Amino acid sequence: MLSASDASSHSRQQSRPLYAPHESYDNDALQEQHRSLRRRLGLNPWQPVKAHSDGAEFLLWPRIRALFQEGFSEFLGSMILTLIYHGTLAQTTLGVSVQSAPGGTSYGSYQSLPWGVGTGVMLGIYVAGDSGSYLNPALTVSNAIWRGLPFRSVPILIISQFLGCFVGAGLVYANYVSAIDWYAGDGVRTVPPTPMATAPIFATYPSSFAPKASQAFSIIIPCAVINIVTSALKDDYNNGISKAGGNFFPLAMFFLFYSIAIAFGWETGGAVNPALDFSGRLMSNAVGYPNTVWSSGGYYFWMPLILPFVGAIFGGFLYDLLVFTGPSPINTPYLGLRKVFRPDLEHQDRAIKKAEDHEG
Repeated sequence: MLSASDASSHSRQQSRPLYAPHESYDNDALQEQHRSLRRRLGLNPWQPVKAHSDGAEFLLWPRIRALFQEGFSEFLGSMILTLIYHGTLAQTTLGVSVQSAPGGTSYGSYQSLPWGVGTGVMLGIYVAGDSGSYLNPALTVSNAIWRGLPFRSVPILIISQFLGCFVGAGLVYANYVSAIDWYAGDGVRTVPPTPMATAPIFATYPSSFAPKASQAFSIIIPCAVINIVTSALKDDYNNGISKAGGNFFPLAMFFLFYSIAIAFGWETGGAVNPALDFSGRLMSNAVGYPNTVWSSGGYYFWMPLILPFVGAIFGGFLYDLLVFTGPSPINTPYLGLRKVFRPDLEHQDRAIKKAEDHEG
């Protein structure tokens, strides 16, 4: 039997909302401090604070977690993506000739990789939620340009993605270090074009036959496709579908990345995520892979770091130019370049706004 006090406490806990507004803080100064800090970080100052059991949202760590929630979510989601994708690469590479594999002579084939990247993205988004970043710095920057994601929030989101991918790659290495020693030789760490290199477990390397132009196209085109489809999935103005994305958005992202891996996975290894590639490359160098992880392929490393941004931004531009009817720089005078073509109107608008503010 519950005592009267226990029953009262239980009733209060049962009646607590899943999400409580910032007004749940019983201290006005604390509430304003929280909003001010999030505003400075470029994060939504009015984002609801999740209610905790027994009012734990007032404690120090829950307050820190609420302050950096988007960053923590991107970190954890990126780590999950990296664990699954690099784990798939490791098992497929290192278990290629294991006779004890169930049903065959290996623990995976190339068909394993699209499943790995697709499920990694899907589960990572389930963990991270809908922040507008989607575990990919290129999509983060593109959404800041085309969808109003605050530019001030971009650094914390991208840093979180790179850190999450770095930690994920480190965990995969720790899990498979013995298998790497067994496969390549004790302490041997090899980088392409060395035969049977293990460095591609952690980063992409180009095919030897592909010139720089082909490598660039192999990165820019899939990144543009990814952002076009992602923009469509999040476009509630698109009459081609009854409701954009919705609860099926992570599943749709699975099919998107599965398709990209099937169609564009050869020449550059499906290099569409700067955080995933650069962090894995940096981690592999840190744990003993030679410095050729940077110089291999004619210093190819900069291409998967920079070109995904080009592809994603171009894909966002193309979708907004041809399809999107919602708020976008494209749907403003001079395609969002009024400051360039008509600076006189910009100065005039500023003067009017300044006068209105002064009168108010």
